[in-house]
Amino acid sequence: MARFSSWGLAVAIAAVALTPVMWAQADTVQGTATVGTTKVTLTSGMAVSYTAPNGRLISVVLSDKPVDRQAFAADTKTGAGEPLVAGLFEGAWKSQHLGKTLSGFTFSIGAKANIISEEFLVGGRNNTFSLGGDEYVVLVKSTSPRLVGRIRTKTPTVDAGGRKAGLDATFDLAVAPRQ
Repeated sequence: MARFSSWGLAVAIAAVALTPVMWAQADTVQGTATVGTTKVTLTSGMAVSYTAPNGRLISVVLSDKPVDRQAFAADTKTGAGEPLVAGLFEGAWKSQHLGKTLSGFTFSIGAKANIISEEFLVGGRNNTFSLGGDEYVVLVKSTSPRLVGRIRTKTPTVDAGGRKAGLDATFDLAVAPRQ
């Protein structure tokens, strides 16, 4: 009977332990957010699910760079009994945009994939804005354990009274539950 050397046994144990990590599906985001003449290529994202006073919500950011997760955790820390609301997560992502960490688009959806809130994070301070939920088409294939779908403006460019903006992005993101 063959005996494993201690080195061989350590390698075998490490391989088994790392198998779930290697099989975990990576997040994917593809698309663009355009405000005026500024076009942002969306390649990264993050999704958080939580129960808010108005029901179960998922807040999402689609961005050109990864979210600083350490800053996000600090910015979204709540005390015991404090309710979770869409503005908490969107505000943390907006803070990173204002700090020039990322640019992109953030939105929150309800149980029926209806837009609760949204905001373009393009152009820095004083240039973030919302079009209103009626200006988007949201197609969601799955909300758990991954948020999979597409969001786009109804027309390639929406004229919002002097500001022109457009969005078209697909996403497949792990949904992080937040209690």
